[in-house]
Amino acid sequence: MVGYTLRQERERQNLSISDIEQGTSIRALYIEAIENGEYDKLPGKVYTKGFIKNYAKFLGLDVDSVGKEFATDMHELEATPEPQPEVDNAAPVVEKPVEQKPVKQEKKPLGHSIQQERSPLPFKLIAAAVVAFAIVAGSAWAFLSGGSEGGDIAKVDKPVQQEQPVAPEPAPAEAPVPVAQANPAPKPDVVAVQARFNDRCWTLVTVDGAVVQEGVIEGGQTISWEGKDNITFRLGNAGAVEFFQDGKSVGILGGVGDVVDKTFSRS
Repeated sequence: MVGYTLRQERERQNLSISDIEQGTSIRALYIEAIENGEYDKLPGKVYTKGFIKNYAKFLGLDVDSVGKEFATDMHELEATPEPQPEVDNAAPVVEKPVEQKPVKQEKKPLGHSIQQERSPLPFKLIAAAVVAFAIVAGSAWAFLSGGSEGGDIAKVDKPVQQEQPVAPEPAPAEAPVPVAQANPAPKPDVVAVQARFNDRCWTLVTVDGAVVQEGVIEGGQTISWEGKDNITFRLGNAGAVEFFQDGKSVGILGGVGDVVDKTFSRS
């Protein structure tokens, strides 16, 4: 296993994991995972290959030989069949159907009649008719009483029409204010960096000494950062990232799988 080979050489040279971390910029967590063959704790196959390449180069080992050993390890891991779940051969449990009890019919008292079950709708209709008749009769009486006293019909005053307010004339439109340019000039008192990711890349970003981003960034994205003094990047796949500072291309800082550190300061 390639991790065993690297650990043996490290111990032979009396080097600690901290020494390897400082010399290769690979985190101690990833170095331990490589030596223990725990590839699931690493960002991905491409980044793992780059870490192992830099680790072997730092120890003075043959990089091609170590790369072939890593490829053999990955082939053996991918060829290992996954364990199949155990099949329970026990007889299936047959659920007993639930017995439904017959619903008891409600017994009605002996004096119950069909007329009692009918809706009291006819009574409501009769009551409504009586009320309507009383209203019509009262209106007729009021009309006849008013006619006997003189027959004058009350006059209704015509409502006064209110004048509608005249809308003021619109003020002349002011001249349009020119819009600022979409891409303003870079600020002289800050450092602004933009990165275009053409492929997946594990990235650690530190702005003015504080870590603001760490993890794998997928390809096809363009991300910008801004700081007061400096911005530092640690890339696990430097060949996948193109940098721009103050709108000008800085280029690609390494090859595919290379681990690269880069710090941008105010220009």
